Amino acid sequence: MGHIASILMVAAAVPCVIGAINSWSRMAITASSVMLLAMVDLAFVNALPPVLWSGLLLLVGLCIAMRLGSRLKEKPTARAMTTLPEKVLISATTAHSPAHNSMDSTVESSSLERPTEWHKARPFPHLGRSSAILSAAAYPIMAWQVLNHGAHHAAGSGAGVHAVHQHHGQAFDGSLASSVITLSVIAVSLLLALCAVQALTRKRPTLMFESLGMATMLTVMQFMH
Repeated sequence: MGHIASILMVAAAVPCVIGAINSWSRMAITASSVMLLAMVDLAFVNALPPVLWSGLLLLVGLCIAMRLGSRLKEKPTARAMTTLPEKVLISATTAHSPAHNSMDSTVESSSLERPTEWHKARPFPHLGRSSAILSAAAYPIMAWQVLNHGAHHAAGSGAGVHAVHQHHGQAFDGSLASSVITLSVIAVSLLLALCAVQALTRKRPTLMFESLGMATMLTVMQFMH
């Protein structure tokens, strides 16, 4: 791995850790810390085997995905519980004074149905949730990249410089796994870049740098290793 790529990998992991600390989520802090340590070790130290870091990244990615799934299931239930008393109150007041409140109920229902200025069409209406889902999807991709990096390193150390160039020439050999990972990296990186642009327009610099950091890390590990 080149010196520039190693620096970019570590530098890209730093805003992810900062964003996780600002979120006050122990799961996010743990996952981003594992990612930062993995990048530092793979780039400069080489203390632990890449297969171990790959397993840890896959594990924290699965934990984040499970946490997000449980949170997404909880939100519709909580929203239904909060909107139900409002509907009961509106129906009760309408029943007591239909002539006076018919227009008020129409205005209330129309205001609930019409999107406000905040909910105009954007690439990601729920920016924080979309960024979290993309980050969770990046962890298993990163785990595969780390494992692939370990295979490249082992092939290079065992067969010499000629084997390294030959192996790098076969990186895009058209295999199904390599093609799927490459397309996944491109898609997730582009979506993270869109999240960063939208975070910039909403004046959320921490989320912007976190999304850019994750996109940069995936791109560097895929195309500059």
